Amino acid sequence: MSERHPSENAAFDATLAAQVPTSMQATLAGGPVSTRETVPLTETMPVNGTPTTNSAAARNSAVGGNPAVNPPAAARLTVLPEVAASEGEWRWVTTSRSRFLVERPLGEGGAGEVLLATDQDIGRQVALKRIRTEIQSPEALARFIQEIRTVGRLEHPNIIPIHDVGIDEQGGYYFVMKYVRGETLEDVIARLRSGDPGTLAQWPVERRVQVFRGLCEAVAHAHENGFVHRDIKPANVMVGPHGEVLLMDWGIARQQRDEGTNPEQRVLGEDRDEIAGDARASWFRTRVGALIGTPAYMAPEQAQGKPAEPRSDVYSLCVLFYELLTLRHYLEDKQSLTEVLEGVIGEEAPMASFVPQKHQPPVPPELGWFLKKGMHKDPRDRFQSVEEMIRRLDLRAQGVFPIQCHLTFVKRLNLGFSRFSDRHPMLITGLIFLGVPAAIGGMIWSVI
Repeated sequence: MSERHPSENAAFDATLAAQVPTSMQATLAGGPVSTRETVPLTETMPVNGTPTTNSAAARNSAVGGNPAVNPPAAARLTVLPEVAASEGEWRWVTTSRSRFLVERPLGEGGAGEVLLATDQDIGRQVALKRIRTEIQSPEALARFIQEIRTVGRLEHPNIIPIHDVGIDEQGGYYFVMKYVRGETLEDVIARLRSGDPGTLAQWPVERRVQVFRGLCEAVAHAHENGFVHRDIKPANVMVGPHGEVLLMDWGIARQQRDEGTNPEQRVLGEDRDEIAGDARASWFRTRVGALIGTPAYMAPEQAQGKPAEPRSDVYSLCVLFYELLTLRHYLEDKQSLTEVLEGVIGEEAPMASFVPQKHQPPVPPELGWFLKKGMHKDPRDRFQSVEEMIRRLDLRAQGVFPIQCHLTFVKRLNLGFSRFSDRHPMLITGLIFLGVPAAIGGMIWSVI
């Protein structure tokens, strides 16, 4: 290829520049596209990149007002034009509006609050999550960013996807998720416990098993990608109107290969409950610090301050499943956080099949043994992976499960006969037709 003359190169570059949108021309003319700046982790990062100290006054100044009462719209603007008729012809109409219009709060978790918003560009409702005002801190921001990147890497039907990230008018970071109309398992369990007939009819045992299996699929996917959730509980599981099962709140998820590099290991101070409220409620709320997770759903090793691993999520999954099936938490009679932690470490849960039920039948015995294995205090005695749990549930659906007591023996025998009759209908029919006359004849012979 022949080289262009310098004057030809200039003309060629000018032609290309003319085809670039005005906004991009300004960016290209302004110098490098990307920049990098580092600041201490003890300082927060507002909109303009200038660090601010982590003081209450600074945080209040940055937030400005009470967003829980009057949530502000995000600073992003709409970009899509509209088509409208004007003076007998169709015209493009461009408007400059806030991209996300916040409507109302949906809920709050350990450090974040979730708001319902309307995406005024696409025309759909979304869920917008941001750090709660009273929790603003460098470590909260570090966990928030970690949550965004964790969920961004975990693309799965049972994990809510992230659509976008941004900074609002007060300088606060947020991310945008799919909005799922539904309810949490915490709400479902509360209605089941109250004995609501409609809820009990909609949530038989087998539906609960299928929902739990979907939850296991999400956790198994996370483990496969090297993440431990560490905060599995009914409040973090959403059930949609079309049967969707979604595991939420990955704010304290831990990557198994980040020993010593996780920000929380360096900047978190003493243990604290991130949700205001009475002491008993705090046992079911996320904590960060010396204890990371929710005390009532922690694995024993988490309660002892040891690092969480996949088998820790196995324990938490089974605690959730225990509550979903029995409608009671195995430590609900405890009176203090100390008693809860002691129970997590050393107290075995009652056999689920023998927990008294007021509004529903007893828990099937094979599921009671399933829970007993998953809730062993020693991780070596639990299911060694969530995939193993899924396989056990799939075999149970086929009528195959270990014989561990007289109840499982009788049930396995009955199910085995049912499967045999399904596979050999003609043989069973013949045996019945031959057996009935023989039985009648025997009775007559005994009378004579």
